[in-house]
Amino acid sequence: MGSFLSWNCRGIRSKLQDLKVLINYFHPVCVGLQETFLSSNIALKLRGYTSVRKDAATGSNHSGGVCIFTSNLYPITPLNLHTSLQAVAVQVHVRTIVTVCCVYLPPHDVVSQQDLDILVDQLPTPFILLGDFNGHSTLWGSDVTNSRGRQIERLISNNCLCLLNNDEKTYFHEPTRTFHSLDLAICSPTLLPLLNFTVGSDLCNSDHFPIIVSYADSGGATQYPPRYLFQRADWGNFMQLANIAESMVSTADITEAVQNVVNCLMNAANNTIPRCSPRLRKFRRPWWNEACRDSRREEKKRWSIFRRYPTTEYHVAIKRAKALARRIRRRSQRESWINFVSSITSSTSSKQLWKKVKAANGIYCESSFPVLKTGNMTRSAPLDMANTLGHAFAQVSATDSYSPDFVAIKNRAERTPLRFTARSALPYNSEFRMFELETALSGVKAPVPVQMGSHIICFAI
Repeated sequence: MGSFLSWNCRGIRSKLQDLKVLINYFHPVCVGLQETFLSSNIALKLRGYTSVRKDAATGSNHSGGVCIFTSNLYPITPLNLHTSLQAVAVQVHVRTIVTVCCVYLPPHDVVSQQDLDILVDQLPTPFILLGDFNGHSTLWGSDVTNSRGRQIERLISNNCLCLLNNDEKTYFHEPTRTFHSLDLAICSPTLLPLLNFTVGSDLCNSDHFPIIVSYADSGGATQYPPRYLFQRADWGNFMQLANIAESMVSTADITEAVQNVVNCLMNAANNTIPRCSPRLRKFRRPWWNEACRDSRREEKKRWSIFRRYPTTEYHVAIKRAKALARRIRRRSQRESWINFVSSITSSTSSKQLWKKVKAANGIYCESSFPVLKTGNMTRSAPLDMANTLGHAFAQVSATDSYSPDFVAIKNRAERTPLRFTARSALPYNSEFRMFELETALSGVKAPVPVQMGSHIICFAI
């Protein structure tokens, strides 16, 4: 549970399918990308994830650029970094609130030590710093140490940080057929005993291997919070089970009475309302077929041989296998698109038509986990958010917030004794009808739903 992935993709638009494969396999909380090659007028969406990015400067041929994709299953807060470096950061609530920063340092840019220190000073602890630093040092497995490597060593030493890297290589230099370590994972000291560092075995059509930082005691895979499917509920049976007896609430302890009612309703809901599967949604590839699978398998086989024996012969073999696999995938994608468009005929209903149009354009509803900010505090845990909302509603409902005229009316009304057994037809003894509720609701603004774990709270604004 809770892994962080970093990858220099060398152009994300052409590597989007490779990124989806990585997400399907690792299910990361955050994905830090370097060298995205994007400009501000290019939109980038990924289902189930929210992006925070910093594109390359204008006039740089769209080179460089960084981006962090964060899973909508976790509450996040983007951070506004004041730096000239290519860096973005977010705070994410995994087990506790952790800051994740993605950085890219171009190999030929002059980066001052002060800029690096200022960047680290802006990151709330604990934090994880991921990215392509383009520095060589024997500290993380390089044969030599260059000036950029010495800069990073000073950054780690001066700020009392910890390096997660081992001696695994993260970069393949194709002209010389050599492997190097350029991608680093740096963290706060408190996170060091909790995290593991691994390097992916596949370049994913880039020249950098993805690096994965995960919690050492990950017990199981990340799952969706359970969600009730109300459209398939058995409401008749629910009404019978949700029978709140007088004995449930006839107790001196109000907390116990509330808990009895909650347990009754939850038991009724769990027995009569189906819930969605907790398994994570995978990115579908309708064009994937046996030819794609076989060519991909052959490509991985050639790459495995080349990694052990990096000769010219095996290098040519891997390039041919990659070209063949790419050609087969493109042909399959083209044929799948033709079949998809051909399925739209004159007999296709408008509902099915728009469903296909939205699917073709990648239009879908997204909902992310909310975060509440109260002053300088950020609340992301469901219990903390519920308590914060309850405290806010209690303040609004307190007598101090009422106008003097209303307080006078309230005091006068409360002095009148209530008679529930009176023979006369008093208004508060009459039956409460549905049209009264509908009339009252028609005068308020639309409710805003807020999901907390498996529950949804609606309140008007």
